[in-house]
Amino acid sequence: MSTPREEAARWFIRMHRDAGARPGAADAAAWRRWMDADPRHAAEYAAFEALWQDFDSTPRTEALATAVDTAARQRRDTRSNARRAIITRGVLGVAGLGTAGLLAWRGWLEWQDTTVFALARDSAIGERIVLNLPDASVLTLGPASRIATRYTRRQRAVVLEQGEALFDVARDAGRPFTIAAGQARITVLGTRFTVNRLPGLVRVSVEHGTVRLAVKGAEGAPFLLLQAGEVGELPDESAGAAPGAAPGADGAHASPLPRRVQRDARDSFSSIERGLIVFDSAGLGEIAATLSRWRRQPVRAAVADGTGGPHITAAVQRADVESFLDALPRIAAVRVQERDGATWLAPRSTAPEKIRKN
Repeated sequence: MSTPREEAARWFIRMHRDAGARPGAADAAAWRRWMDADPRHAAEYAAFEALWQDFDSTPRTEALATAVDTAARQRRDTRSNARRAIITRGVLGVAGLGTAGLLAWRGWLEWQDTTVFALARDSAIGERIVLNLPDASVLTLGPASRIATRYTRRQRAVVLEQGEALFDVARDAGRPFTIAAGQARITVLGTRFTVNRLPGLVRVSVEHGTVRLAVKGAEGAPFLLLQAGEVGELPDESAGAAPGAAPGADGAHASPLPRRVQRDARDSFSSIERGLIVFDSAGLGEIAATLSRWRRQPVRAAVADGTGGPHITAAVQRADVESFLDALPRIAAVRVQERDGATWLAPRSTAPEKIRKN
């Protein structure tokens, strides 16, 4: 399967095949469909455009043209169209990884992939941190959360290692913004959304713009495009098949599939922005993980979400977490117990001795 970079090289050659001539309507329409299919396509194509535009002044790209097509370089005249035709053949040689241009091409890619900004931060329990990034994007880290950020000349990447974060991403068509969160890979160009890592799933809520949710590292796998007001989830299990994973032809579980869920996207923003925790038919696992971000003593669930137990809908102010835990047995079929340095939540039908220990 071709990589986005190889496809971009082919499209660049196709669109610039005849110097000075405009591509036909069919080519232009097919190119637009390819560009819209994946934000990475636009980023890789923009890199080729930048190389094209910079050929007259950049020694690095001049060396590339010389190495790829020395004979053509010797025959070139001073006319712009002839020069661009030589460059087109040079790009073709690069796309095919011709031996002559390989070293120069790799050098250019290394320059593109050089880290220009890096940041790692973690927030304490109950703490929220606002981070202003160098591209004018703003990242708000939720409580008990951890991120690592790396920018290069062609990509902006964040790893959400735990917790939740709100992203207000400045648009940059040449550098897509990606977030890795467990098994999920989220890709955007410019939008405002949240990513929340919960037990067994990653949840993405979009305020405006378009967000692409897919399985990390699974080229060609199904993906989900989320628009303003939509919420998507992707199962995320560290061991075994994730809930919701699609069975393969042999009955084994394949990669988990992203799915659109019926939730109010605004609920995910209220926790980070205002400290209002909203549960919408939440299982005990989600409740335990979320409350643990707001109190020193961790909350544990005796059963995993999706394996039984009550589902609870409630709104809790950050200052009322303890009151909510005290009231939980009265509003739902839940038993709350203190043991082993943690607060345990279990369905009322679960015998006390079956509550798991740390």
